[in-house]
Amino acid sequence: MKKETILVCCKYVLFAAAFVPFLVIAFVMFPLLTWSWRIGAFFPFFVLALWGILALIKKAVLLVRGRRQAPAAVNPPQPSEEGEARDPLADLQRHWAGGLETLRRSHLSQEGDPLYVLPWFLVLGETGSGKSAALKDARLCSPFPETEHGAAPTSSCRWVFYDQGVLIDTAGRYAVPVAAERDDAEWRRLLWLLKKHRHVDPLNGVILTLPADKLARGAREELENYARALRARLDEMIRLLGINFPVYLLITKSDLIEGMEPFCVALPASTLDQPMGLAKEELSTDLSLFMERFSLGLDEALRRLRLILLQQRAPGAGAASFLLFPDRIRGLYAPLNAFVQAAFGANHYQETPLLRGIYFCSADPAKTPLAPGEPSSSAHPLFLHEFFEKVLPGDRGLWAPGAQALKRQRAVLNWALAGWGLTGLALCLMLSYSFAKNIRVIRDASQLVSRAQELQGTVPIDLPAMGRLSGMISEVEQRNREWWIPRFGLDRSKEIELELKARFCSGFRDRFLVFFDRSLADTVSSFSPSTPDQLFGTCVMHLSRRCNLLKARLEGENSRALASRPLPDYPLILLHQQAGGPDFGNLYLDYLNWRADREGINKELEWLQLLLKQAYAVKGSDLSWLLEFVDRLHPEAAITLQQFWAGSRPLPQEPAIPPSLTAKGSERIRAMLAQIAAAHPEPGLLAREKGEFEARYRAACFTAWQRFAWDFPKGDQRLVAPKEWRYAAANMASDKGPYLSFMRRALAELQPLAGAGHLPAWVMQMYRFQLLRAAGPAAGVASSAAPAAEGVANRLQKLATGKGSGPDGVPGADVTREYLDALARVAPVAKSRSLALQMAREAFADSQEQNKSPLFIAADAAQRLNALLVQADGDDTFLRLVSGPIAFYGTFVRMETACELQAQWEEKVLKEVQGANDAQTLQYLLGKDGPVWRYVGQFADPFLGWSPGRGYYARSALGGAVPFSTEFYAFLAKGAKTKIAASAPTRGSYQVTIKGLPTDANAEARVKPQGTRLELQCAAGSQVISNMNYPVSRPFAWSPDSCGDVLFHIEIGDTLLTRRYPGTRGFVAFLRDFPGGRHTFYPSHFPAERDALEKMGVRFIRVNYQIFGAGDIPEGEGETLPGRVPRKVAECWD
Repeated sequence: MKKETILVCCKYVLFAAAFVPFLVIAFVMFPLLTWSWRIGAFFPFFVLALWGILALIKKAVLLVRGRRQAPAAVNPPQPSEEGEARDPLADLQRHWAGGLETLRRSHLSQEGDPLYVLPWFLVLGETGSGKSAALKDARLCSPFPETEHGAAPTSSCRWVFYDQGVLIDTAGRYAVPVAAERDDAEWRRLLWLLKKHRHVDPLNGVILTLPADKLARGAREELENYARALRARLDEMIRLLGINFPVYLLITKSDLIEGMEPFCVALPASTLDQPMGLAKEELSTDLSLFMERFSLGLDEALRRLRLILLQQRAPGAGAASFLLFPDRIRGLYAPLNAFVQAAFGANHYQETPLLRGIYFCSADPAKTPLAPGEPSSSAHPLFLHEFFEKVLPGDRGLWAPGAQALKRQRAVLNWALAGWGLTGLALCLMLSYSFAKNIRVIRDASQLVSRAQELQGTVPIDLPAMGRLSGMISEVEQRNREWWIPRFGLDRSKEIELELKARFCSGFRDRFLVFFDRSLADTVSSFSPSTPDQLFGTCVMHLSRRCNLLKARLEGENSRALASRPLPDYPLILLHQQAGGPDFGNLYLDYLNWRADREGINKELEWLQLLLKQAYAVKGSDLSWLLEFVDRLHPEAAITLQQFWAGSRPLPQEPAIPPSLTAKGSERIRAMLAQIAAAHPEPGLLAREKGEFEARYRAACFTAWQRFAWDFPKGDQRLVAPKEWRYAAANMASDKGPYLSFMRRALAELQPLAGAGHLPAWVMQMYRFQLLRAAGPAAGVASSAAPAAEGVANRLQKLATGKGSGPDGVPGADVTREYLDALARVAPVAKSRSLALQMAREAFADSQEQNKSPLFIAADAAQRLNALLVQADGDDTFLRLVSGPIAFYGTFVRMETACELQAQWEEKVLKEVQGANDAQTLQYLLGKDGPVWRYVGQFADPFLGWSPGRGYYARSALGGAVPFSTEFYAFLAKGAKTKIAASAPTRGSYQVTIKGLPTDANAEARVKPQGTRLELQCAAGSQVISNMNYPVSRPFAWSPDSCGDVLFHIEIGDTLLTRRYPGTRGFVAFLRDFPGGRHTFYPSHFPAERDALEKMGVRFIRVNYQIFGAGDIPEGEGETLPGRVPRKVAECWD
């Protein structure tokens, strides 16, 4: 459901909730007070009118405010074509109207309001910053060709429609005004148009463009001025639109960064569509932490990619300028941070924009790079496509109200709460006053009754009044019955009771019943064959029940006996209006009990019988209306899945059998037919149409029960694991199980219909199945048949047994016994997970072992049983029922197996490591005979498969697979590699030749490094190479058994910098620190000498070597180990 739809629904719900107290005041309190009823009748309409006036005033205020905020009229005078082309506001209006017309004519209207279906994003940046080029070359999935505008500068605004959203490309002068007055007016007009046409959420995000060349060559002051201009626009948008939206900083023209083109050419084409940057996940305003994560994360990723590209580089390839790309990106961090702080930093005067992320992109990577001599690459837009297709749409709902908007909302809410508080207080005082008056009415019954409201002849007012009068009379009558002392001739209370009853009867008859009966007669006279069944049935049952009550009253039945009869409903359809108050049947019963004129009762009975005969003559041949009447009258008689499956989880649109098609519904239908026959002046007339109706009713019952049987397996969705599943599994194979109990219930419910014609094949199969289950002839359902259905039961038994012999001699009795025995063998899995694991092992084993599994035995018996019992016109309904327990047990066994496997993993593996994840522990676990492989061999192996293409996967049986976790598959795959790496042969020593190259520092450093020294400490002596910035080469013989720490020294001025690589693999760590022979050291790497380096102006020191033979050294075993031991290997419902 759309957000706008939810808001509209909530609005109307709140409106209805606010209107309820006024209805209570109007229809409950006003009749109890001394005010005129007309005041209460018109009070809700007065509230609605007041509400409408306030809404109109609000709209008028908003309209006036919008016109004041708008820089010009909405519909300016139509200028000539030349004038319109020169008028920037008209050009903006024209482009805006064209975009809205495109949206309204699109198919988005099928999904809701076309202006709100897709998110809207505004692109903002100075002229020439690459906005239009980025949108043009992003290869968006758009139905419109980009032939009209291309990448030309945008005059005012340009719409870009694509499948995931709508982009509004704005002119660069909106960001950095050229003519301040004109451009500011256009900008405010654009914001006003956004607020007018999308007032709920005007924007879902803003994209700011920053050219990479400006970032690289621009002065800090220029960058900050540009950032402040954009910040001013963002602040103006937040204030005028009233929302704070996510802002994306898009660094365009990134192809001008030295080395980016050759760097990206070497990457796979698919990765060039992915966004390059970092999203700001936290919503805090602390930009320092985000910029630090951005710089470190991007730098780390680019350096890793550079190593990979360098390793993949062919020997003898051309210039390697792509190696400079990470360093050039690193050089942009300082000006970028200054720009971000100026554009998004918090201050006391402006609202802080929500920076969502920073991304690099390039629309045309074939441009000439900044460094000369670089080769051009294929024109593939860089890092644009998925930014627009995935990143922007995913952040659609991140906008939030602005601070000023929230302040206004809080003020409105406070006023509303105060108003409702006062209203509630007033309501409580009024209810207390009403309670006091009600107490006074109870204390003095005669005075209260004398002041009872006069009947007006209007149903909505008279019916509640009659109900109150009836209640008062009943109270007086009850008090007279509870008089336990002698009256001594004081019978005034009884006389008052009789007078009140006479007043009630005359008022009910003259002011209500006369008008109602007149409307009833008009309705019956208008009956035709096309009259709706609901109206027809309501009237017929109303007439029948009133006639029967009148007959019983004439026959002398007392009030208790009359109350036990079905009472007539109040047919609201006849009056076409709503009426509250007491039930009509009870009021009519009081009226009938308190009447004293027998002649009037006779006349009313004759008149009602005449109406009943007239109504029945119109649609007497069709009794289908009885079904709808029973369904509406007795919804509790419906048969649902909950009655068989129990379970505590309700299902949406849960399958059910309507009340009218159940045995209880059949009884009620027969009872209603009897009521009509008893009330009709010609009882024999009903028997003519009864046969045809019963035939249709019988077919409808069979269809409903078959549909319910087909949907019956859905009942396991009601079970909440694991307690309810275990309870169901324990009873599944017994007579208490849902499937067997359903078949018994279905046969019992359908048994009254068995003696009238042909039975459906699936019912016959269930009858025969019950006979095969029986211990003797005609046992089970057939033997429990009612006397009227004994012939049917005998016929069914002969069909099932052939010669009428008992089930022991019937072909199929052994198959049925085999099926039930197999289910009984499966049932103990409800109490033992180890047994479930054993049964699953048998089912997941090879075909020879599968034949021993009771589940497969039961499934085979079910198929043979269905083939034996199926008729020529049979379907799969019976097979679905007998296969249901097998499918249920299959799911249960798989889930219990998963739980047992998880428990064994915790016992056999996790208990061994006690939460440790170090390399030594992982080596122990994943060793050749380690706990992991023992666990797989002892427990998980039957449920796992392996193939070269898929690796480890879950095998399928019992209708599914054991739900292993994906982390477990990855752990096994890495574990196998670890085992292979551990068994691979290793060499004793390795020779690596290192050639020293000049060492350099940053250009502004006052002192340059004069030399470096590398020392490898081994048992036979230290191996040293000293590089005094002259070419020098030396072979190093490294052995992991005899060599240890590596010391690396840098001499700069009077300072000696030392870097130690400890351990037997220290030499490997040194080589890893110098990928490609180069490593850059910063003052932060040498905390003790940091101050000295800063005094010398040293920001970094770049050490260069040429290293030969490093690739022969194998990776350590720890590098192939998994990251950690998975805590969960199988999805258990615990």
